Amino acid sequence: MTQLATENLSFSYRRREILRDISLCFGAGELTGLLGPNGCGKSTFLKNLLGFLQPRSGRIVYVSSEERSRGLAYVPQQSGLSTALTVREAVLMGRLPWLRDRWAGYDEEDRRKTEWIIEALALGPLAERDVLHLSGGELQKTLIARALVQEGDVLLLDEATSGLDINHCVEIMELMRRKARDEGKTIIAALHDLNLAAQFCDRVILLKKGEVQFDGHPREAFTGERIEAVYGLRVTVIHDERGTPVVVPCAEGSFRRQNLEKTEDR
Repeated sequence: MTQLATENLSFSYRRREILRDISLCFGAGELTGLLGPNGCGKSTFLKNLLGFLQPRSGRIVYVSSEERSRGLAYVPQQSGLSTALTVREAVLMGRLPWLRDRWAGYDEEDRRKTEWIIEALALGPLAERDVLHLSGGELQKTLIARALVQEGDVLLLDEATSGLDINHCVEIMELMRRKARDEGKTIIAALHDLNLAAQFCDRVILLKKGEVQFDGHPREAFTGERIEAVYGLRVTVIHDERGTPVVVPCAEGSFRRQNLEKTEDR
């Protein structure tokens, strides 16, 4: 079942075109990796889906029984948390779209669901810790807990694993895969790590200069020729015992660096 779709979506910052004619469908139970070089439009695409930015043309079709503020949950690149909140208070903020009466505040159900998520993500020992004093991995798990307690059909992650150690990266990606497969969530994750995407994503979308270059299974996406075309980087692609591609940068360096050296010689 399609949960979210874009039809000929284009977006520009003034005269600078960022996204061009993107038509995609995202289904329930699917973990999709959104990949591409810096500046290719990954974050801008997610912000269009969220309604933070308005497309220049095209449209977004969202299928849900709930209003968008409830149905779409978001994990940003940066927390935006600048006040002294405990982890418990920060996670509870995910229940804001469900408040029946903003004057009365959170009810018992909101608090019960918050405690369940905190325990499910093993955040219990940190529940009373100030979020401003958390490590990067602890803060990222807190932001994910805040998004999950919202109980949206669609979860959007904007480079949620960037800067984290491999242990936290794997933990977060395993959690996302379980949420997609076991609970039927639609999850779209902007990622930089091609190997994480190959290991955990059901589908990957490769963007370059705001256009879709490939949409399909990681085994088909990650070839040396395609990665060089998208990233300007020469790589070797090997496969593990399960057939999962593993991307290894070539020792002699990137196609981009070689072009730069040629330019400097002129």
